[in-house]
Amino acid sequence: MNKSRPRFSISILDTKRITPEHWDGYQSFPTITKINNDLLVGFRRAVNISPDLRQVMDHGMAGDIYTTRSTDDGWTFNKPKLVISHAQNQTNEHDALITAIGSNRAALITRTHSTTLRQNYISFSSDGGETFGERKPLNPPHGEWASFGHFIPSLDGTNLIGSFYNGPGCGAFKLNPETLEVSDHSYMFKNNEKFRLNETSIIRLKSGRILALIRQQPVYEGLFKSFSDDDGLTWSTPEQVGLYGEAPSLMILPDESILMIYRGMIRKNRKCRVAVSISKDHGETWSHARTLAWYKGGRFHGGYGDLALNSEGQIVAVYYISRKHEAPTVERMVLEIS
Repeated sequence: MNKSRPRFSISILDTKRITPEHWDGYQSFPTITKINNDLLVGFRRAVNISPDLRQVMDHGMAGDIYTTRSTDDGWTFNKPKLVISHAQNQTNEHDALITAIGSNRAALITRTHSTTLRQNYISFSSDGGETFGERKPLNPPHGEWASFGHFIPSLDGTNLIGSFYNGPGCGAFKLNPETLEVSDHSYMFKNNEKFRLNETSIIRLKSGRILALIRQQPVYEGLFKSFSDDDGLTWSTPEQVGLYGEAPSLMILPDESILMIYRGMIRKNRKCRVAVSISKDHGETWSHARTLAWYKGGRFHGGYGDLALNSEGQIVAVYYISRKHEAPTVERMVLEIS
């Protein structure tokens, strides 16, 4: 017998753009992490947005990576700081996956994505994300790949566990942050002739189990879930969760419920939204989608959200969005759920 979906309500307290009003270009792919008492956001800003491609796909070229910080629980953010510039090596920086990994420490995964160079890098901060050291190549597993979401610590505390997706499929890997040694990469799913599973967000439950939510490409059934009970070494066969969309990001709430933000889609309809869903049984069943914001300009001009909890217990969501068919910008939303 299928379990009934959980229910919840949302109160949106405030919505605000967090990049300068005069900025143009394609602003996208934000992630957020709580480091000490601050909230730190990483995101991408690119140029070269062609209006005739906005209904198809155009993430822009010549992407740079920025961070912006809030010291007041996500209500305001400071002027964005350039962290990685494409200009020095004429690259196209594509991701800004930022995770707090301890007191004053943060890890940042970035990806160079151009016609001549496709390489993943990692850099670390030891001053609360104010500055990041020289980035180093990150190469798990062999071949071209990309990462998604946040690191989580291994059970013994010696490694970071991250997710990857590449030609063969999607899975997880372990990284020693001191030596940069990569180990124990394992697949959740091997791609087949019908579809791929790729962008994967992972969190650790109180029980020690790891939950993964995964994007399907092309989107036939929607999002999938998988679990690991051995610290990421092996994974259960992915199963559909009954939500149609892409790019999931997860956060555990104080009551152990799990909140997900993702790009919500509608079958046979071009309308897209920034959406959320909740699970109250450790990731087994998920609520129907609740809409935070609809967006304009086509599927690729919004979504890719992330979540953090501020000191007041409020949820701070970040995402990118095109509200009037313009090139997308990065916004944050402060909300409460019950």
